[in-house]
Amino acid sequence: MPPAPTPEKRAAMEQKLGELTLYHVWNFLKRSKYMLSEFDNIEAGRALTHPNQFRPAPGTGAAAAKKVYDDVVGRNMMAQMMITDTTGKTAMLTGSSGPPVDFGSDAKEKVTSLNSV
Repeated sequence: MPPAPTPEKRAAMEQKLGELTLYHVWNFLKRSKYMLSEFDNIEAGRALTHPNQFRPAPGTGAAAAKKVYDDVVGRNMMAQMMITDTTGKTAMLTGSSGPPVDFGSDAKEKVTSLNSV
């Protein structure tokens, strides 16, 4: 498991998540961005802006914050899989029976950049 993220690394990831707002995966990516934005509050034990967005509740402290961060990293990998997919798995996951979704080169570059943080 990678070490806890630095504030700079979290800020870089948050910026890149903000750049990657595609219609079809907008909610998934925005939720990831929100989860990451609560890292400091979870770590410090402060109230969350939208606690109902975490089910179950994330808890508090460094370990809980790290778990949320790890979840965001996993969600970022899932987003890359969906956006760069050429096999039709994304269509299947989104309930579409058509050909694979092509999100375009800009989205593919941004999601790859997101996962390089």
